Amino acid sequence: MMKVKILPQPDDVTCGPTSLHAIYNHYGYKISLPKLISEIEMLEGGGTLGVFLGLDALKRGFDATIHSVNLEIFDPTWVDLPMNELYHKLELEYTAKKKVKLRIAIKAYLRFIEAGGIVNLKDFKPGLFDRYFKKDIPLITGVSTTFLYQSKREYTNEKNMSVYDDIHGEPMGHFIVVYGENEEKKFLIADPDSTNPIANNNYYAVERNRLVHSILLGILTYDSLILAVQPKKK
Repeated sequence: MMKVKILPQPDDVTCGPTSLHAIYNHYGYKISLPKLISEIEMLEGGGTLGVFLGLDALKRGFDATIHSVNLEIFDPTWVDLPMNELYHKLELEYTAKKKVKLRIAIKAYLRFIEAGGIVNLKDFKPGLFDRYFKKDIPLITGVSTTFLYQSKREYTNEKNMSVYDDIHGEPMGHFIVVYGENEEKKFLIADPDSTNPIANNNYYAVERNRLVHSILLGILTYDSLILAVQPKKK
């Protein structure tokens, strides 16, 4: 079974870089968390996108594959397109769509493909996680923490701190690392948020369906995805 060490995220908007830092540490790639945070692209207002994490990995010489079912960005009829044709579709979509955050995400995927990243749009089959775990490859997943934690919705205050509020709050996204299964067939999670209501700890196990549903609901924050980063194949 893999062992993954994750640091607590410094604030409520750095879960993505902190998760990627754990992946780099797993492979023996050394970089301080503050330096990594400073070098990863962030969204205006805080937070990042899974594709930005993939771009950072490609820049550092890793291979990166994104498994996505985000219908905001990828039409389901694109599932079998080769990368060059998917790239062309995204170019057309970038011209056609007007939402600012959506255009930022589409442009980032264009850069991701240009840099050699792979986008896989097939369904999240049960064996997907297992195939990576057998190769000692932990996975970053973009999830809805509101569903994963079964917590109140949230909003971020002026200090970049989350406030739980079931009336004024909104569904929140988050990045975590999934690195195996326990004997009960629950997924093992390394969560950069050590204050999470599931365990109040960086490490816990969660049922398969809960995790998969959380990933699917990540579409609310543009990150319904699984990111696999691994050393470049020779």
